[in-house]
Amino acid sequence: MHPRLSLSLGLLAALVAVSAWGGVALMQREASGGAVARLADRYSYNVVRWEMRHFLGKVLYKVGHVFARGDSEADVNAIVERYFTVVRDIAALEQGRGPVGAETLAEKRAERAQLENRVEDILEGRITRLLEEQGLTISPPLFDGWSFVFPPVDFELDNPPRILAVSPRERIELDDTFLLRHGLDLPQVERLEDEVDAQGVSSLVVSVQGVATYPSVVPELSGYRPLVGTVIHEWVHHYLALHPLGRAFFDSRDTRTLNETVANIASSELAGLLFERYPSPEPAQAPPAASRFDFVSAMRALRRHVEELLADGRVVRAERLMEAKRRLFVSKGVYIRKINQAYFAFSGSYADSPASIDPIGPKLQALREKTGSVGEFVRVAARITSVEELDQALAGPLSSS
Repeated sequence: MHPRLSLSLGLLAALVAVSAWGGVALMQREASGGAVARLADRYSYNVVRWEMRHFLGKVLYKVGHVFARGDSEADVNAIVERYFTVVRDIAALEQGRGPVGAETLAEKRAERAQLENRVEDILEGRITRLLEEQGLTISPPLFDGWSFVFPPVDFELDNPPRILAVSPRERIELDDTFLLRHGLDLPQVERLEDEVDAQGVSSLVVSVQGVATYPSVVPELSGYRPLVGTVIHEWVHHYLALHPLGRAFFDSRDTRTLNETVANIASSELAGLLFERYPSPEPAQAPPAASRFDFVSAMRALRRHVEELLADGRVVRAERLMEAKRRLFVSKGVYIRKINQAYFAFSGSYADSPASIDPIGPKLQALREKTGSVGEFVRVAARITSVEELDQALAGPLSSS
């Protein structure tokens, strides 16, 4: 067997084992006991079952197409464009905006399923080449001159799980998260939140754009731009998992925030570079009308006010304020189903988001400005496991080795 192929298969086997172990560890972490865990367990999402169903299928598809004849660039672009046209048609039909009935919807879904693996393969290849150019590769010591992206870029278009986020009522802190199966309707979500809140905590069921299983899960009806951004975001998590920052993900609130914010900053820039090379195949949409309402400033001001009220022990006052502001945001065209302590605790993990006032966000932005490229930023950040180390990186010479 060719030595490079042997190495690839060996690494792939290791990745299978790590994926299975990670799924089990995550499930054990979520099933840690207690009333909230028991309530969430009724709607739990089985990570291991998902891994077993999808990982092997992806491997078999890739092996079966190793020697397939390559399509021309025009053909590839046509496949991608057709796929996202079909996705838009399905979304319109499911929302009752299409002029045709169930038969056409079934046909569209069948066509999407037929194109799905090919489009995943195309986008994985394009993202991989971009990551190679940014130096986000490994070089095995016994294979001089050969480097490759690892873990391989791999995602599955499917329905991601939802997340139950739990925070204490008296402060904003992400105490627990539980993966919930896709497809819960609003009455089920609200009933679960009410039951969890009755335990004296604040809870929120959150829809997410992706989950860093392996392959990562991305919503099957995503548009081109959000899909690419999510795939890159989840791959950055895969990359970080092999380095000190990712291994420290669950150590503290700061390490979680560092991980999520690094992934946000890197994926936003990497996706932008990909869009320059491969523009969106979807029709351009008119930019939203200018508004005098500054949502980012308003949300951050609310977060500060809530923090102050909670610090003074005025929990009910803080909760009334969050609901009043939520209604104001809706009147301004920004729909948010619920704002509570769990909302801020979960959203605050992304320190570059409007719901965060964490200084980690600006510090990581400063680190990106200090590095020469987004690839160097990821390599440097991957070795940072605390705010103190981040401050040291900003103050002194950079090292990614």
